[in-house]
Amino acid sequence: TGIAFCILIFLFIKDEKSFDRFHVNADKIYRVEEKAYDLWERDSEGEFRYSAYLQTGLAPAILEEVPQVAHVTRFNASGPGGNAIFTYEDKVFTENLTFTDPAFFQMFTFPLLAGNRDNLLKDKHDLVLTPKLAEKYFGSVEEAMGKTIKVDYWGEEQYTIVGIISEPPSNSSLQFQALVSQENRAFYDRNMEQWGNFSTPTFVQLKQNADVTALHSNLQKLVEKYMSASINRWKERYDPPEGVTLFEYQIKNLKDIHLDTQISWARSSDPKYSYILGGIAILILVIACINYVSLSLTTSASRKTEVGVRKAIGAHRNQLINQFGLESILLALGSMIIGLLLVALFLSSFNEFTNKEITISALTWLQLFGLGTALSLLVGVLAGCYPALFLSAFKPTQVLKGGFTTKLKAGFTKPLVVLQFSLSAFLIISSVIMYKQMEFITTKDLGYNQDQVLVVPTQMGWNAESNKAVERMRNRLSQETYVSEVGGVSLSFNQGWSRNGYVIDGENKAAYVYTIDPYYIPTLDIELVSGRNFDPEVLSDSSAIIVNEALIADMGWDTAQEYLNWEEDSVGQGARIIGVAKDYHFLSLEREIEPMILTMKHGYLTNMLIKLNAGNLAESVDRIKGVWNELSPEKPFDHTFLDEDVQKQYASYERWVSIMGLSTLFAILISCLGLFGLAGINAINRTKEIGIRKVFGAELSNIFLLLNRQYVWLAVIAFAIAAPISWYVMQNWLADFEYGISITWQLFVICMLAGLVIALATVSYHAIRTAFINPADTLKYE
Repeated sequence: TGIAFCILIFLFIKDEKSFDRFHVNADKIYRVEEKAYDLWERDSEGEFRYSAYLQTGLAPAILEEVPQVAHVTRFNASGPGGNAIFTYEDKVFTENLTFTDPAFFQMFTFPLLAGNRDNLLKDKHDLVLTPKLAEKYFGSVEEAMGKTIKVDYWGEEQYTIVGIISEPPSNSSLQFQALVSQENRAFYDRNMEQWGNFSTPTFVQLKQNADVTALHSNLQKLVEKYMSASINRWKERYDPPEGVTLFEYQIKNLKDIHLDTQISWARSSDPKYSYILGGIAILILVIACINYVSLSLTTSASRKTEVGVRKAIGAHRNQLINQFGLESILLALGSMIIGLLLVALFLSSFNEFTNKEITISALTWLQLFGLGTALSLLVGVLAGCYPALFLSAFKPTQVLKGGFTTKLKAGFTKPLVVLQFSLSAFLIISSVIMYKQMEFITTKDLGYNQDQVLVVPTQMGWNAESNKAVERMRNRLSQETYVSEVGGVSLSFNQGWSRNGYVIDGENKAAYVYTIDPYYIPTLDIELVSGRNFDPEVLSDSSAIIVNEALIADMGWDTAQEYLNWEEDSVGQGARIIGVAKDYHFLSLEREIEPMILTMKHGYLTNMLIKLNAGNLAESVDRIKGVWNELSPEKPFDHTFLDEDVQKQYASYERWVSIMGLSTLFAILISCLGLFGLAGINAINRTKEIGIRKVFGAELSNIFLLLNRQYVWLAVIAFAIAAPISWYVMQNWLADFEYGISITWQLFVICMLAGLVIALATVSYHAIRTAFINPADTLKYE
């Protein structure tokens, strides 16, 4: 089992390290990133922000003005609320579009199944699909080529399928389903001219033997050429410290972006989890070896006669050492075979736990077999060495005449058992804290009612038609008894955010901005601590705003002022504040509640929130779908539940809670095996002592306490070692959350008591078995 665990962790780390390395040009492909002085948020972690989202016009500028670059491409996914509607004959579905450039196919070597790699996306209305989408709409890859399909993304247009590209593998940082030209992006022409708009990830491929130092120099020249006016304006407006570089471009190699946590990216991962799992795997293998030694010594007493007979008829000690050593190696090799079978059996479950799609090819199986064999030989030699030396040292004269009383030397085993139980204690405490934190997250009052709220995208794009779609749906559903409210919002929870910076009285301010309608607040039962909600009958409310308590505090006001000039209107007083909402968690609990503005005019309502009454939810969703098909028969009906969307924010944490729980159970199991072995050694050593005590009238309870007392102390010592370490590690983990539980001493006490119960349950078998042995059997040779 230890070998199986190590192999699974090896596969996990191998997959993490393999991201994006399958591209032929991976060594020469880099992601361009920004490093900018944060003029709004200067926290303790540093005064700079890093981002992979850059200006749309940067890519053509790099290609034209940076000689070290051979190719450049942009890569944008359409994102939540901005998906496209694909229509072919009677098939209508919502799909995710990815906007890129023709150079994408020259730089990244995803296998092309159909089409000419040199001619893809040369036309604005070219479309490249993955086989999954090709089969979904056309039945096969061959049938899809050359066909036209209607795509509705900010307006309906016909696209021609010019290529079929393989699905990106699970270890790719770039995921896509359908690829179209960058020119199809919303506001593309406008964004090409606006160097203050940061929305486009950009990748470059360097020429052979390109000078990276010269590349950096040329990238900074682009900053000076295209952004000097903005930088000068920032200096005048925000008065940054002298000598600070406000903005610069950096590059990061493609193979490094998956394990980079500094920059937000959909497929990034924290490398610390690989280190943690790798460390646990090594410890588990070491502990498994320790257990083997302990259990071998425990059973060695039953082989003393065998050793005595072999030595009496001429066996040399070296022969016995070789015999017992070979037995250990054969046991380890047998374990390796079973371990590989366990890997095959539990790989799918392991993938679910780790959110991976690891598959094992024939070559990988061969590699694992070679690795497992080498590991087994090493384990067999190391784990079998001491028992072989110990068993071969028996003296035949003592053994065969029945006077063998040599005690098993278990002094080295106790500190190792403490190490085992310390690891188990660490994992027990950590798992309980992680579980309590996730329980806190799922049960905490977020300041709004997320129960039985259906989130339905309007499918109309970022325009006034989305607002009309919400209004039509509300009017129609107001006749239905199973719906209580229908509200509209620009971006629902966990679907993105919009943030505006502004200056008030010379001070930098920033706030999150959401466009809503008057029905949003009652739909979510958001509390207003003062003022009122938007009124659809009051015309002036279209330019008014509602703010949260965090904004009031950020402004230093005791109560809400009448106006806030957040759009920096140079003529008027700004927007009128008509209400103050009680703070609610519109972002995840990882982040502090920050200033927020609710407005009716800053954007469009791309999502509707439908509050359902108590009853059969599945039936209510089906009836809403029927209403949708009445009002928008040409649009697909997509939906999620709000509470599920909120919970998805913590999916990675929940996954690691599961992994820690599994590791904890496994560590407890192997630690119990270690204790079991130590208890067996102790029981053998004290068998005659127990016999004498029983002759003198010792009770079963006295013997039980006598034999188990030392294990209680070992467990206490283990928890004393593990407690400060687990406290430190968990404090760092909880630091990721602005809102979390407090680690109390009661929690440590409960975990220690649980560990003691486990330890006593483990060693009780040997204690009870030894206590029940007839003293006549143990004392007859004395």
